[in-house]
This record gives sequence, C-alpha cells and structure tokens, in this order.
Amino acid sequence: MVDPERIGIRGSSYSGGHVVYVAAHEPRVKVLVSQVGSLDSRPMAPYQPAPAQSIKDANAAASLIATGEAQYPSDRARVVGNLIGAPVGNKLLRWAPVEDAHRVTQPALFIMAQNEELFSNARNGLLACERVKGPRKAIMVPGITHYGIYGAERGLAINAAIDWFDRYLKTSGAPTRVPLDRSQPERGDCRAPFVRPAG
Repeated sequence: MVDPERIGIRGSSYSGGHVVYVAAHEPRVKVLVSQVGSLDSRPMAPYQPAPAQSIKDANAAASLIATGEAQYPSDRARVVGNLIGAPVGNKLLRWAPVEDAHRVTQPALFIMAQNEELFSNARNGLLACERVKGPRKAIMVPGITHYGIYGAERGLAINAAIDWFDRYLKTSGAPTRVPLDRSQPERGDCRAPFVRPAG
C-alpha cells in the first residue's frame, strides 16, 4: 500500500535529526520535514554547562554499564540537561546528523522555534538547512520555545508539513494546496523572516 516512488518522512525533536540522517543515506526517501530538530547532540555551552566533563562522565557511565558495574539509569531520570530520560551509554553525545546534511538532495523543510531552549538553532536546524543540496525551506516560528510547536503553534507546523509533502510528493500535474513552479528549484533563504500564512 506504499508507493515507493513517493516516500516522505517527518520527525520532531530528536527524530527531527533522524529524518536528516535517513534521507542522507536512503535514496527512496523523496522529501523530509524536520520539526524543532536536534541535529547535533555533542555537548556545547550553555546547553551543557561543562561540555568536556559531560563527555567524560558519559564515557565513564557507558564503561560501567558495559562491564556490569553499573545499572542503566532509572526510569525518568534527568541525566542530560533538563531532559527526562537517559541516553544509551554515551551515544547521545556522539550523535550529529548535521554532519550528513550535505548529502541530502531531497526537498527539506526545517521548522524551528525562535526561543529554542534545548539546543542552538544555529548549530542544528539552521546549519542543516544551509548544508542540504536540494530544495529547502526554513520556518522560524517566533515567540515559542521547543514544546510550543506541540501546543500554541501545532496547527501551523502540521499545515506547513502537509503543504511541503503536497508540493513534492504528488505526481506532476496533480492539484496541490500550494502552487509549485517545478521549473525552478526552491532554494529558500534559511534565515528569511517569518511570514505567518493567511488563515
């Protein structure tokens, strides 16, 4: 029931990085949407107060878990910043799909929160947007933090994703919600000011 020629993927938060990695390595993906995507989990200040110590602690914890000297952190532990839940060993601190963004040739939409508090937009969504090779668009939603995309601006994010998929997944000649001039690749300015859509 899946058309292998029209596969689109969408990820939010940590999976907003996963979709970039998958698109970079899987040519069957034809379009992607990364919403408030974490694309570089390597520690950096001020999101992790002591990045070098964070890496050292994560490596030590991973070693202890691997040898059985320590147990996996308890459910709902706060191990990385203010995030609830613990990563598997030190893998989170080595996860940086932003480094694969230059391999993405599929149309890529990046939806970001202007007041993102969990990581730097400049080193995540904006950098990935600037690195992708195919059609691209960035939406920096003003006045919200990371979780605002699931609340106050949920409708805006959903409609933007639907419009993006509609434009790039429908067959040529099929009606779309937003007109698309396929003769001109869409290479939007990743830092363009936000314009709220009508309605």
